Amino acid sequence: MQALVDKDAIRDLVLCYSRSVDRQDFALLRSLYTSDAMEDNHGGGYCGPASGYVDWLVCVMPRLGITTHAVQNHLIVLDGADRAQGEVYVTAYHTLPAQGGGWSDLVHGMRYLDHYAKVDGRWLFARRTVAVDWKQMGPSTWTKDLPDDTGCLFGEHDKTDPSYQVLEHPFFARHG
Repeated sequence: MQALVDKDAIRDLVLCYSRSVDRQDFALLRSLYTSDAMEDNHGGGYCGPASGYVDWLVCVMPRLGITTHAVQNHLIVLDGADRAQGEVYVTAYHTLPAQGGGWSDLVHGMRYLDHYAKVDGRWLFARRTVAVDWKQMGPSTWTKDLPDDTGCLFGEHDKTDPSYQVLEHPFFARHG
């Protein structure tokens, strides 16, 4: 039974990572790593200590439009009571400023190759490595002013995101 509880907590950790990056809630993101997390390897973008990874995101994320990290398959293997490893399949969508104006869509399939540690009863990332399986990039064709979008709530990457107003449980409060 404990193995099921631990695996569910690790899955929540991974989902909180996606939420923290997509909403640019960097305080929440910092709380998801062990204090000595040795590495977050995001390939050509960043490779180094997890604390430096969050600092890097603080600098680069505000220039992006919107991001969405959709978690799919997630395999977890427990290595005793306080260690685990996992492979997480993710499709990530980013809108990036295009040269000369406008936006480009970057969609890529990737996998997080994770090492988890249980610290004071809470599962955290000890190390995270990204493997990219495919990428697709092109001009963005969507805008918020299409007729069928009238009255829609639109996702935002900051404290104006509708989830902060619609979801009342403290779990969904902004951390930073």
